[in-house]
Order: sequence, then C-alpha cells, then structure tokens
Amino acid sequence: MPDSFDVRNYRQFQRALGDITTALPKDLKDAAKQIAEDWISAARNKATRPNAKAAAQAMTVGYDTQGATINNRHPLFYGEEFGGQARPETMQFPPHQGQRGYWLFPAARDNADKFQKVWEAAIDKATQPWDNKGG
Repeated sequence: MPDSFDVRNYRQFQRALGDITTALPKDLKDAAKQIAEDWISAARNKATRPNAKAAAQAMTVGYDTQGATINNRHPLFYGEEFGGQARPETMQFPPHQGQRGYWLFPAARDNADKFQKVWEAAIDKATQPWDNKGG
C-alpha cells in the first residue's frame, strides 16, 4: 500500500462543487415548476366530463422556496378524480377506482418519461461545471 497518493484536479473539483451547490437547488426548483405546469396541462387535456373539466381548470401551480405544488380547491375535485358511488351523496361521480384516478394521475403516468427527462436535464445542467474529464 503506498504511503501517499496524488489527487488530480482536486482544486478544480472543489470550485465546481461550490458552483454545483449553488446551481442545483435553483435548477431543480425550475424543473419542478415546469413539471407542475406540464402535468396540469396534460391533466386538463385528459379531463372529459364537464365537472372534471371544471376541476382541472381550477388547478394552479403554487410556488415556494422548495419548488412547486399543484393546488386545487374545486369542491368536486376528489370525486371527479377518484370516483364515488359508494354512498348516495356521491352518485354523481364516476365509479370509484381507488388510487388509479381518472385524469390527474393518469396524466402523470402517461408523462412519467417526459418528467424524468426534465429532472435529468436539471441535474445535468447543475453539474456541468464538473465534467470529470480532467487530466
């Protein structure tokens, strides 16, 4: 076992790590915003029933220090997304499908690959300062 070793490009790595530490939260926050907006758009396109369309139109993207959230305060949102008909007061909704959903969660599943690419692009952008190819 050698008594010493040489770490190449350590100073460059430290500088790059500082840049990455600064850029990564912002780039991930921007990705979260884009995904939330794209998810809402896809969900609105999937909503077919009149009340589902109204609930989908009521969805908004909320922004905070962590990124983005999807908000919806429409009174029929949960019934239109997950269904009902187990009780007399929920007969106006489509049949209950458990957690499968009718338009919001199917839109997420249909676009999962696209959303994954947005996350990956954000990470690639943030880690660009360190290409790990130094000689």
